[in-house]
Amino acid sequence: MAIHYSPTPDAVACGRTGASLSSTEEKAQVSCKLCLRSIEKEAAPTVVNRSPSLAELRAAAKAAKAAPVTATPKASQSVRSAWRQKLEQMPGRNRLPRGAAKQAFV
Repeated sequence: MAIHYSPTPDAVACGRTGASLSSTEEKAQVSCKLCLRSIEKEAAPTVVNRSPSLAELRAAAKAAKAAPVTATPKASQSVRSAWRQKLEQMPGRNRLPRGAAKQAFV
């Protein structure tokens, strides 16, 4: 007959009920496998390093996509002007990007 672990007189660690259950508060005398597992879970550290789940990764990606870009307009203008200058220096008349003013032909 198995001896169950009972931290309180009202409940047994494995969840079984009955009048004929033998239980003890001493962990060394427990022979019920389910009660032993619950004792091990209590003793195990709660912090476990784990990789994020797929749902967490999707939520993070969705939040990153919804977040506004924090680039300053001044920086984007300097990049545009540098790119435009580079295109203007290339040989040929059709090097300007489409939509630029005074574009003769494409």
